Amino acid sequence: MRTYSFGTETVPVALAGDLLVGIVHDGKNYRIMLARLDGVEIVETRFLAGENDWEGHSGVKLDDGYLIGGAVEGIATPDGGEGWKAYLAKLDGNLNVLWELKLDVRSNGAVHSILPAGEGIIIADETGRPGNRGFFMGKVSPKGELLWLKDFGSWDDVLFTALLPSGNGLKLIGSVKEGRWEVRAFDFDENGELRWEEALAEGIALTACSWNGELVLAGYRGENFWLRIGERDVELGKGSATSLLPLKNKLLVGGELEGNAVVVEIVEGKEPKVQKLWRNGWVEVLGEGIAAGVTREWKMVITRLSP
Repeated sequence: MRTYSFGTETVPVALAGDLLVGIVHDGKNYRIMLARLDGVEIVETRFLAGENDWEGHSGVKLDDGYLIGGAVEGIATPDGGEGWKAYLAKLDGNLNVLWELKLDVRSNGAVHSILPAGEGIIIADETGRPGNRGFFMGKVSPKGELLWLKDFGSWDDVLFTALLPSGNGLKLIGSVKEGRWEVRAFDFDENGELRWEEALAEGIALTACSWNGELVLAGYRGENFWLRIGERDVELGKGSATSLLPLKNKLLVGGELEGNAVVVEIVEGKEPKVQKLWRNGWVEVLGEGIAAGVTREWKMVITRLSP
């Protein structure tokens, strides 16, 4: 287990192959963290910054480099901030920026999901301000040109969950607040036209994936660590599920449970197995054999997972 701190806050948010994407507060502003890993060791770091605050939120490993997503040139506030531009950048293998795209979507956007799709890149996230919150989805060319952009919805509040392939289209999953929190799925064709939507469950899903042909939602319901696997609900106590790693014979779920950073192993036909990793913190990112997260003091922890 290794602990790292590059400022007053160091938070990992996504793993793209050997590249850990995150957020660092240097005492004045937030910056995007790029940390190349060798196991649990950080062997190289780069930081992206500019006007106001910059945050990293997502990443994908490519054959010739990386795509990273985030929010830039905004002002961080306790309710999510304002003035953010949705950000997508292509990096080469040496972490140099080849191109970048900044999008103004309702004057408050980010990129939490990057999905390479054929001859383009699909991006998605939440947008807007409290009282008029929605979601957006866009398609970007391999050279960083915006091909189309769609935003939709006007709710009291929303939380983006995930963007998943769906047959010959796309499925955006998000949590919507209209009096109470509810997880919904929005199904789109390949051109971003909405085909249908449906309510999936009460609660808040922070992430989602497909595992053994079933949709998995992970987040919290009330104050409890909550999963929905297909039609089956799993609640494990006070806390929240924050990350998923679907494997062939098991599902790993990272998060916080009763104050501890944990990874929960789900195997069909067996009771969930909880592995406690460190106290007073939570897991944000899961990769092959490793987990990364934070402590209550906003320091970053990277640890190996037991088999």
